[in-house]
Order: sequence, then C-alpha cells, then structure tokens
Amino acid sequence: MMLVYILLAAVLVKCVLLYKLYSSVPVLELKRRARMKDKRAVALYKVASYESALDVLLWILGIASAVTLFIWSARTAWWLAAVVMVLTAWLVIWAPAPKPDGWAGALASLSARYQAALLSFLNPLLSRLGSWLPPAKQAHFHTGLYEKNDLLELLSKQNKQLDNRIAESDLRIAGGAMTFGDKVVSSVMTPRRQVKLVAATESVGPLLMDELHQSGHSRFPVVKDSTKSVLPQFAGTLYLRDVVGFDGTAKVKDLARKDVYFINEDSDLRQALDAFLKTHHHLLIVVNSFEEMVGVLSIEDVFEQIIGKPIIDEFDSYENLQAVAAKEAKKDYKNHNEVPVAPKTE
Repeated sequence: MMLVYILLAAVLVKCVLLYKLYSSVPVLELKRRARMKDKRAVALYKVASYESALDVLLWILGIASAVTLFIWSARTAWWLAAVVMVLTAWLVIWAPAPKPDGWAGALASLSARYQAALLSFLNPLLSRLGSWLPPAKQAHFHTGLYEKNDLLELLSKQNKQLDNRIAESDLRIAGGAMTFGDKVVSSVMTPRRQVKLVAATESVGPLLMDELHQSGHSRFPVVKDSTKSVLPQFAGTLYLRDVVGFDGTAKVKDLARKDVYFINEDSDLRQALDAFLKTHHHLLIVVNSFEEMVGVLSIEDVFEQIIGKPIIDEFDSYENLQAVAAKEAKKDYKNHNEVPVAPKTE
C-alpha cells in the first residue's frame, strides 16, 4: 500500500512540474529550437504541440492524484493530510517553474515519446473536453508598455539579453524607425557651405566632372544665375549619373531635371520622408522662414537615421554582375545544405 501511496505522490508532483515546465516556454519557441536540431526541444515539442489536450490531461491526472492522496492521508492521520495539503499548495503556487534547459527538461524529454503517444491516442477526447472549458487566455493581457520610451527601453533590454537571437542591426533599425521622426531637418541636412551648386549655363566638361566627383555627392541643385548669389533661383537638379559617360557638348540645363522641391528646416524627418514619397524626388532644398537656402536634404540622410549607419559600403559590389551572382550562389548552396526540418507531431 505504501508503494501505491508513493506512486500517487509522484504522479501529482510530475503533473505539476510538467504543467509549469510547458507553460514556462511558448510552443513557438520550442518549435524554433526544434528546427535548429536541438534534440531536447524536438522531444518536448512533440508533447507541447498538443497544447490544450496536454493541459486537460495534466489537470485530470493532477487533481485525481491530489484528491486521492488527501482522502487517503485524512483516513490515516489528520497531520498527514495537513502536510499533504501544505506541500501541494506550495508545489502549485510557490514552487518556481522548471526550465526546459534544466534537469526537469532533461527528465521530461526522456519520457516525451510515451507522453506523445498517449496524447495522440487520447487527443480526440481530450480536445473535446478542452473545448468545454472556459478559455484560459480570454482575459485582457497588458503588455506593460504605455508610450514609445517604454518600447525603446524594451528593445535596449532585448539587445543585452544573454539568450537574445534578434540581430543587433534589426533592433537598431526598429529603434531608429521609432525615433527618426523626433529629429528636425536642420540637424541632419548638409549645410549650404558644403553644398555644390551648379549654374544652369555652365558647360558640361572635364572640369565640371572633376568638381562634381570631388564634392562627394551625387545630386546637385541647379541655379539660374550665379552660384555665389545670396538668394539663388533654382532651375532643377543635376544627377551625377546623368553626366557620367556624356561625351557631347551641352549645358548643365540640357542634362538637369527640371523639378525642384523644398522643405523647411524646422520640419521633422517624418515629414521629410513623406515629402520624398509624394514627390518621388531624392533631394530637397532646405530653406528657413525667410525663404533662404540653408542646405539640402537627401533621402539617404533620412534612411541613415533609421538604420543607424551611413549608406556607404565600399566592399559591396552591386554593379558587378559576377560578384553578385557568386554571392547569391554561395548563399543558395549554404541554404541547400542547411535546410531546417520541423519536427513531425505524432
């Protein structure tokens, strides 16, 4: 009889620990680990994938064993019943949840095959019982976030988390996408003293090409009058790619694009991005409240604030067909030889 009593206690403890174990990690996380060929995760996922059926089975076995133990103990001695009640309450309420990476996960993985087989057999009945129970997750779940700074703090904590698998660049872009709109145009624009203006009447030739290349920019505002004018009149935009390779005789106005767009220096970058999207233009002339040019803003200036780094990489060869093809072929070969396989549920 003592052996049966001990087995009932073991069943109760196992049911509580398994329930807490499988509740401590989302099924989706187990699935991800299983795809990474984690043997323990593969075993645990076969059981966790039954979700509601697993919960019903553990509740039924746990309650049945707890009630039987209490009645048996009460008939034996009142103090034994009190001890069973206290220990059960501690186990259910206060005992810390075991982790899949710990000893409990190792033990659970050893018997996971048999648990999965039992769940597969009882799944039609357990699923029906589970549908009769009130949903456990209908209560409103509060994220604990109230404003943008809370989410930014969460991103920062995620980046410092030891088991974090989100790329730092992705977290940086997520943060940049949330904060770039707080900056104004004047804080990221290229100031006028660094802007290369081009006169519409200037001839396209080696001298102009050399000046454009030395400026380090790829788009240039075109002015009707002198580039030294305090209040220049803009006639268009000259793109460096439209000039490169041109070996004829022409004026800047013949190769420049006629459209010009402006933005106030006090506008925020969210408004600037909206202007780029609406105008389909990549360069905006920045002016102050007196309609004076104070600089230029390119679409790269905005994107750099979102991604958190300059959009220049001398090591990328996007114009080299052979280099790009070789890179993609290497990636395809790697993917072909490291295809993650999702575990099959019983």
